[in-house]
Amino acid sequence: MTVPTRAILLLSACLLLGCAVPDAAANSTPATYLPDGVEMVQFGQAKVKLANQLYTLEFAANDQQRARGLMYRNELCAACGMLFDFGKSRYVGMWMKNTNIPLDVAYISAQGLIINIEQMQPHTLQAHHSEIAVRYAIEMNLGWFAQHQIEAGDSVRFISAMPKN
Repeated sequence: MTVPTRAILLLSACLLLGCAVPDAAANSTPATYLPDGVEMVQFGQAKVKLANQLYTLEFAANDQQRARGLMYRNELCAACGMLFDFGKSRYVGMWMKNTNIPLDVAYISAQGLIINIEQMQPHTLQAHHSEIAVRYAIEMNLGWFAQHQIEAGDSVRFISAMPKN
């Protein structure tokens, strides 16, 4: 088989099988190693603007997604994280059961105002609460918000959200 024929066959296979070049958003979900009996949970995608930078985050919009969050991950890329939508404003608490990486959580009002940011250590059952009722939370690597000079009182702009059911 000639080289051009192989190239045409490979291109045809990619078109038929839906091959794509990965982008930054596709790489935002690090490998997850689930224990036996634990089901895989799929997340949507959201775009948010923080400190004049656009970020594509995983999006947890239903009970199953919010309950799983970033559990079982062994790494999270430097610009990766998860946006949680609680559906309506309420007091929220997060914990780190089955979470292998240290995280920051920013609690955010329905209007996009960061209310408080808490630091969370892996494998703890200590709850980290929002100071008031909030609609959203964003989890990022530990120290991420401080590193980007983002603090309580700053705004988050929600650009788009594509939930995954």
